[in-house]
Amino acid sequence: MRIENLRLEKKGDRSRAVATILWEDCDRPVQEIYFETVEEFADGLSCNPHAFLVACIMPALHFDEERILVDGEICPELKDGLITAMNWMRLWWYDPTKKIVRIEAKTSSGYPRSGKAERAGFFFSGGIDALATLRTNRLNYPLEHPGSIKDGLLVCGLEIREPRVFDYVLDSVSVLAEDANIVLIPIYTNIRSLGPEDDTEFWGKFWLNEFMGATFSAIAHAFSKRLTAISINSCHDIPNLIPYSSHPLINPNYSSSDLQIRHEGINLSRFEKTKLVAGWDLALQHLRVCNRTELYQPGMLNCGKCEKCVRTMLTLSALGVLEKTRAFPIPDVNEELVMTAVQLAPNTFPLYAELIEPLAVINRDDLLRAVELKIAHYHQVAKRKRLRKKYIEPILEFDEKNLKGTLRKVKRLTHSKGIWTNS
Repeated sequence: MRIENLRLEKKGDRSRAVATILWEDCDRPVQEIYFETVEEFADGLSCNPHAFLVACIMPALHFDEERILVDGEICPELKDGLITAMNWMRLWWYDPTKKIVRIEAKTSSGYPRSGKAERAGFFFSGGIDALATLRTNRLNYPLEHPGSIKDGLLVCGLEIREPRVFDYVLDSVSVLAEDANIVLIPIYTNIRSLGPEDDTEFWGKFWLNEFMGATFSAIAHAFSKRLTAISINSCHDIPNLIPYSSHPLINPNYSSSDLQIRHEGINLSRFEKTKLVAGWDLALQHLRVCNRTELYQPGMLNCGKCEKCVRTMLTLSALGVLEKTRAFPIPDVNEELVMTAVQLAPNTFPLYAELIEPLAVINRDDLLRAVELKIAHYHQVAKRKRLRKKYIEPILEFDEKNLKGTLRKVKRLTHSKGIWTNS
């Protein structure tokens, strides 16, 4: 892969940092990757090679590029960090023989900060993790402290891709930004196009496993003229850490001499974060947890039916504050809704397990029963997968290599379910 032709462009009332991406070892077209913002914040945007290198590093690893050649100087601290991050990804997701992408670029002597004031920012989606990061910062840091958050970055081009929908979110989050005394910076990017084209493959695996932390870090590097530190909101607390693309072992590796990447909120569980946010009434009214952006309406950014909505409503119910928010189209959550909407995964299982005790305390036996059933089913499926991996997959591999799939054909005739299948 080659990253070249870094340049600034004007697009109407917006400024854009662009680079040309040429794939060398896989059959993908030439791409123009950009980071863009409105004119008000254009002086903070630059063609920093770090932004494009961090954006491309995990796609290059995923698609087996041998190298990344960067047209520009890069910080040796960042280069070392990227190599470390790739090694973690190889350990977690790939065969040990997979080659790490070779980074070819001139080395910078550093980016002196003389005359540049310390300025901290964070990614301001409007979700629980983001709001907890902001509220924690406001409660613990004096406004004059260099670690006090000054800027909130809101991104269009990831789960939000329609300008109309982005404007709905911008309007909602702007209310919170004004209340918290932060500057809200809208950012537009097509970085998502570097990953797998299929949405299910992208969001289901690549984003969660490899790309989330790198994406946010790349965007932050594009604004390193303005920012000296950026907080990426944690998805899991310390007891529930799992291999993940946004992780305390990963995100700090995207730092350079001119930008510190912080993995924020790792000491709080999701329940504790939600409790913290519930103490800020305005945030409770402007929550945005739903990713079903096609259903967004002005003033209503949650569908009330998807897993993320139901999970958040469950937590707010357990805290006794669901009735206080107007952020959801329905006033309460019930057992049927939980059974219909919730499908547990390794990254969401802990978020439900921690609700058992609070739901029992408030005597919501219906919700407690639904959550316990979902957890039991999750354990059952996980056990089946472990058995399949330990006993069945080696047999099927032997069958494929030596018996031309004979056992698999017999299995299909005699076992339609169970550990012989992926069901």
